[in-house]
Amino acid sequence: MSESFEQSIVSLLEEHVELAISTVQQLRTEKLELEAEIARLNSDVLQRDTKIQELETRNSELEEELDLERLATTQERSEVKERLEGLMSVLAASNETEEPDTGDEIAFTAQDDESDEASPSPVTDSGHSE
Repeated sequence: MSESFEQSIVSLLEEHVELAISTVQQLRTEKLELEAEIARLNSDVLQRDTKIQELETRNSELEEELDLERLATTQERSEVKERLEGLMSVLAASNETEEPDTGDEIAFTAQDDESDEASPSPVTDSGHSE
C-alpha cells in the first residue's frame, strides 16, 4: 500500500473517531438534560400528589361536616315537630274540655288605612239587636 493511501485511511478513521466522540458527548449532554427534566417532572408530580391528597382530605372533612350539619338539622326538625305536635295535642285537649263560648264576641271589620287612623275598627257585639 502506498503511504498516501495509508494516510487517507488513517485520517478517515480519525474523522470517524472524532465524530463518534462528539456524538457521545452530545448524547451525554442530552441525557443530563433529560434526567434534569425527569427530576423536575417527578417533583411536579409529587407536589400535585400532595395537593391532591390535601384536597381529598379537605373534601372528606367537608363531607363529614356536611353530614353532621344534616344530622343536626334532622334532629332539630324532629324536636320542632315533637314540640308542635305536643302543642297541638294540648290545644286539642283544651278545646275538648272547654265549653263553647257563647258570650260576647268581638267582630273586626276591614277599613281603609285612612279611616283606621280616624276611628278604631273593633266592634263589640253583645248579642243584642239594635
